[in-house]
Amino acid sequence: MTDPQKTILRRATAGFCAGGFLLLLLLVAGGSTAGFDNAVLSFFCSLRSDLLTPAVIAMTNTANRYFIIGLCLLLLIIPRTRLPFGVPLSAASLAMTIVNHLIKDAVCRPRPEVLHLAQEGGFSFPSGHSEGSMVFYGLAIWLVWHYAKAGGPFHYSKKTAMILTVLLLIPLVLVGPTRLYLGVHFPTDVLAGWCLGAAAVTVTAEIILTVEQHRTQNRTAPGSRSK
Repeated sequence: MTDPQKTILRRATAGFCAGGFLLLLLLVAGGSTAGFDNAVLSFFCSLRSDLLTPAVIAMTNTANRYFIIGLCLLLLIIPRTRLPFGVPLSAASLAMTIVNHLIKDAVCRPRPEVLHLAQEGGFSFPSGHSEGSMVFYGLAIWLVWHYAKAGGPFHYSKKTAMILTVLLLIPLVLVGPTRLYLGVHFPTDVLAGWCLGAAAVTVTAEIILTVEQHRTQNRTAPGSRSK
C-alpha cells in the first residue's frame, strides 16, 4: 500500500469512527438504546462471581487515570522513549481526557441503576476508561509498528513488535467489557468511548507523520545544515 493510500485509509478510519460516535450520541440522546443497553448489561452482570471480580477490577485499573499517568511519566522520564512515545501518548491522553469530561458534562447521562462493583463519580457517556484504553494502548500499538521500520529510533524485530502488540491489545480489548461487568457503564458508553478513542488515534498518527515529513523536508532542503 502506498503512502497516499495509507493517508486516505487513516482519514477514512477517523471519519468512520467519528461518525460512529455521533450516531451513538444521537441514539442515546433520543433514548433509543434502552433495550440494547439493558440486555447486554444484564448479561455481563450475570457473569459476576467472587473469583472473577478481583481480576476484572485489576484489568479495569489498567485504564484509570493514575495508571495511565504513571505509564506516561515513565515514558517521559526515560530519555530514549521520551520523544517517540512519551510525548505523543501523554499529549493524546491528556487531550482526550479533557474532551471526555466536556462531552460527559454536555450529555449528562446517569450511570446504570445496577449494583456498582467499583466507585465511580460523574456521568456515564462516553466511557472514559474505554476511550482512554483505546487512545493510550491503541496509539502505543501504532507507534510500536511505526518505529519497527528500518532506520527508526528503535531497532527490534517484527517478532518483538508482535509480542508488544499482543500485550497492549489485552487492556485495549478487555477494559471496555470490565466497565459493563462492574455495572458503571452502559454498552453504548463503551462503544462510544472506543469510537472516540479510535478517531483520536488516527488523528494523532496523522499529526505525527505530518510533523516527521516536515522535519525530513527541512533537513533535505537546499541550504539546510544537514545538507
